[in-house]
Amino acid sequence: MRDTEFLENILYDLWENHFCDVPRHNLVIIKYGKFSKRQLGSIKIANSKTKIKKMLKEKWNDLLAQDDKSITVITISRYFQNEIIPEFVLRAVVAHELCHYTHGFSSPLEKRFNNPHQGSVVKKELKKRGLWEEQEKADEWIEKHWRRIVSGK
Repeated sequence: MRDTEFLENILYDLWENHFCDVPRHNLVIIKYGKFSKRQLGSIKIANSKTKIKKMLKEKWNDLLAQDDKSITVITISRYFQNEIIPEFVLRAVVAHELCHYTHGFSSPLEKRFNNPHQGSVVKKELKKRGLWEEQEKADEWIEKHWRRIVSGK
């Protein structure tokens, strides 16, 4: 099974190799959420109801070192713990959420657009960062295999 450390490694690999120009002014946490069939990933600013207390204890020193004390939480569908799903699909979902962070959605960065998907900005960002081919490959895999994965057949 893929654990939280696996997710963190994907996040930091993408950040270092494709989003290295994007400042990380706050703590960014990535975790698995519920078994979501439609929403493969999400990004939000944590509030008092966000279930991150255990993770926060482990990352307390990281939080203290940040310029901004807000916490960004990237949540990934729990289906991605299943190793039958190729890693490139998971990477594409995380990269999509990093585009939102880059554009100022659920991050302390300046908001660059009114809507997170306005004018295909995520697609344009992925292309700019050399990740569009991986996204297309992931979309194709999801189209062919996702229903079978979520139905358990």
